Amino acid sequence: MPLVTVEYPAGQLSAPQKAVLAEELTALMLEIEGGGDTPFGRAGSLVRFRETDRADWFVGGVNDETYVQGRPIFLVEIYVPEGLLDQQRKSQAHKAANDALARVIGAGEDRRRYFWIQIFEWPDGSLASDGATIDLFGIAKRAGHPATHPVLEFPRAYFDAKSRLFDAHGFPKTTAGRALNRY
Repeated sequence: MPLVTVEYPAGQLSAPQKAVLAEELTALMLEIEGGGDTPFGRAGSLVRFRETDRADWFVGGVNDETYVQGRPIFLVEIYVPEGLLDQQRKSQAHKAANDALARVIGAGEDRRRYFWIQIFEWPDGSLASDGATIDLFGIAKRAGHPATHPVLEFPRAYFDAKSRLFDAHGFPKTTAGRALNRY
């Protein structure tokens, strides 16, 4: 259930390139998130493009080509539920997004360093759908993943460890950041 934002200076992507990139990023993120490339998974996967006026895009404190010499610059922000991705999967997402962008715009190795890929995790219990708070395990259940699905091993260990830490320091059971559901 990723949300991906691709931000770039005006004129860097055509409408057909956006369509191809949106499909590639959706498929890649659903795979990295555990193979949820289903109608439910796709319905919760959003890719948005933000074209920024060149006058408002600064690199190195200036908005000319001093530091980029005609190279395209992209900022890709990937939002996923907290605890879903371990470091290996985060690195996989970084590489996959970078590679997809490079393929779509035809960028060589020397241009990839101008792609900035950031992963943000929204805290468990901070997302709502259909007027109700939804969490990682609730999303997995709605997606049809069994409780024993391998993609849930890391999140389960992550939230168990986080709960032990909260308990050891006397945090109330209602403290935000604990897993809402124990699917």
